[in-house]
Amino acid sequence: MKINKTFLLTLITAVALSGLSFAGDKNKPENKPGYDKSKDVGTKAPKGADLLFDGTQKSIDANWQMWPKADMAITWKLVDNPNGEGKVLQTDGGRRWGTHDLVSKKKYMDFEGHVDFIMMGKRGDGKAEGYSNSGVYLQNRYEIQIESPKGKNIADPYNWKIGGHGIAAFCMERVPDVNAWRPNGEWHAFHFTCTGARWKDGKEVTPAKATVWWNGIKVHDNATIRKANGGVKVGGTAEGLKLQEHGQDVRFKNVWVLEK
Repeated sequence: MKINKTFLLTLITAVALSGLSFAGDKNKPENKPGYDKSKDVGTKAPKGADLLFDGTQKSIDANWQMWPKADMAITWKLVDNPNGEGKVLQTDGGRRWGTHDLVSKKKYMDFEGHVDFIMMGKRGDGKAEGYSNSGVYLQNRYEIQIESPKGKNIADPYNWKIGGHGIAAFCMERVPDVNAWRPNGEWHAFHFTCTGARWKDGKEVTPAKATVWWNGIKVHDNATIRKANGGVKVGGTAEGLKLQEHGQDVRFKNVWVLEK
């Protein structure tokens, strides 16, 4: 078969330009100013950290319990990574939020931590589509929201306005400074530091502060956080790291906390 050299050259150029366009997509978090790969998916637990979930049932049994009933058998499941190797932790339990959450047995006051998560939409259909909702609770108080966009926003994943209940917001308190979205079916990461509130004689002396990176982008910088969105009431006690069950399919891996 005779190959048209002009056509071949055009095809090669188009493919090359397409690759450059994809790699240079300014909307992708890894291409945004300030991106820090060391705060993105896969960040390894540093020396001395508590590796709360490492992909094994042993780590689940050793480090976690159900919330709000600690004596309840753990309902969450160990399942295959939907787009990689190993096992991941899947939300499972009641459809009403706050009834089948998972909280670490160990409690923390001042800490650095990391959670990788993936939103898979509706539970049980195996498709990375549809609405997802969960959350990562610092001190079982302050929720960093996990949520996929609703309705028409799914077709415009980078430019939708994140409200007080949107992903990476401290729920109903502070929206993220930057949209670092990745679509359903791709892994996300929350990397965070938290300094717990100090109380004396029943009154707050200093509020809790948190810095959060979402997919390697800093979205909260030493922000004051005061609103407890479920879990333990605001106070000066050390509390566990909590993962929320909301009725959809959200999965977690690489969960660790380093006390400060």
